[in-house]
Amino acid sequence: MSKYTLQGARTVGQGHHAPPGSVTDPELALAISRYKRGVASRYDAILPDELDGGMVKDSGYYVSPKIDGEQWCLVIDGDDVFFANPNGRVLAGDIPVLAEARKLAKRAVGTTVVAGELYATRESGRSRHGDLAAALGSDGSNAGVDRVEFSAFDIVWGGDSTARMPLGPYEDRLALLQRLLDGTERLHPVQTKEVGDIAQIDALYKDWAADGKAEGLVVRPKNIPKVYKVKPSITIDAAVIGYTLSSVDQGRCGSLLMALIREDGQFQVIGHCGNLGSEDVRREWLERVKPLECQSNYSEANSRGAMFQLVRPELVIEVRISDVQAENTSGDIVPRMVLAHEEGRWVARQRMPGVSVLHPRLERLREDKRPVAGDVPMRQVLDRVLLPDADKAATAADLPKSEILRREVYTKVSKGQTAVRKLVLWKTNKQEIDPAYPAFVVHFTDYSAGRKDPLKRTVRLAPTLELATKIADEMIEKEIKKGWVSV
Repeated sequence: MSKYTLQGARTVGQGHHAPPGSVTDPELALAISRYKRGVASRYDAILPDELDGGMVKDSGYYVSPKIDGEQWCLVIDGDDVFFANPNGRVLAGDIPVLAEARKLAKRAVGTTVVAGELYATRESGRSRHGDLAAALGSDGSNAGVDRVEFSAFDIVWGGDSTARMPLGPYEDRLALLQRLLDGTERLHPVQTKEVGDIAQIDALYKDWAADGKAEGLVVRPKNIPKVYKVKPSITIDAAVIGYTLSSVDQGRCGSLLMALIREDGQFQVIGHCGNLGSEDVRREWLERVKPLECQSNYSEANSRGAMFQLVRPELVIEVRISDVQAENTSGDIVPRMVLAHEEGRWVARQRMPGVSVLHPRLERLREDKRPVAGDVPMRQVLDRVLLPDADKAATAADLPKSEILRREVYTKVSKGQTAVRKLVLWKTNKQEIDPAYPAFVVHFTDYSAGRKDPLKRTVRLAPTLELATKIADEMIEKEIKKGWVSV
């Protein structure tokens, strides 16, 4: 019985490319998605000039060039051979890379799952992420499917007659990959070299990856379950569209909300930058952004739960980042809000596939640039990620209104000042239309003028009314004690 379905698949050469959720075997789907999450949680990004200080000193390392493609798994299930990715997309049928894989199937014992990078070769220069999408016909053509190749870097399930998973040391898994894929043209184990110290890693970076020869390096220490990505940082210019106050000092800026401009001229959020510099720099930034405050029907919180105050798009910053991602650790797209600035206020359009920028650090204010398409375009990141619908116009989000189900306000007077605590529970009515929205939200506000940080907010999300009610009851029980009066 097949472990996948081709329902809704489109033709790719003599094969098929099926949409997310096409892996029908639940155990297989879970194993592939868990592997993606597990690997991502162990990866640390390091700049080439930070090798000596940023990498664990070990007795040895396995070093490979990082290929700029997409993580997929080759599944060998008897005579059935196909590729599957973490969100359940499937590539199956009679395409050249799978035709080669079928010739190897008899080497595997039982269902065997090999993790690797699916990519497309070029006539000259290194492969880029977008080359794979073009080869698989995302533009409606099928001319490049013969350029698709697979570089294997790990084993998830199964094995051969010599060894089967689970296998501990990476050298054992690498040896298994080499036996399974020996003698193939379009499938091969990732090029790997064993080195003894960081100086040799630096030499390999210069040989394999410097000057754009490869995307970077992947380094696996022998004795710890850690993986490093060694890649050069990049800088982008982004529009500042919001800010938060510092949680330590309300007179300083805590973080900036950033956006790039899409092909249709609208702004799309790309993330937050909290690495702004010294205390004096943060005070200067607050002085810059506070006069630009404006109204918005969209709200966003930073990682600590503080809500951004949106501002008019007048400032551009240069930000240094370690990477750009268009997928989360489960292989799903990153939904980001698209906004329009109209009549002095921000208007939410809709969430569309977007990007996350990793480890952003403020470099400088770009006083020579303005938040216009020519200065802060989305195309700054498109050579690093494949962004679906990047050229599609965002339309106004037609979402149902939220419904307040519970609202309780309490006050307490102490030393002549009135403290306020408020709980609100609401149903969004939006989760079926836009999965980025939760079904229920519980919001607790705690205001006390005498505190150093007078306003505190707690936001909890829930998929059911039963759970939301339980969360709300627990908040009331914990926060509303003797002396608080319901109003």
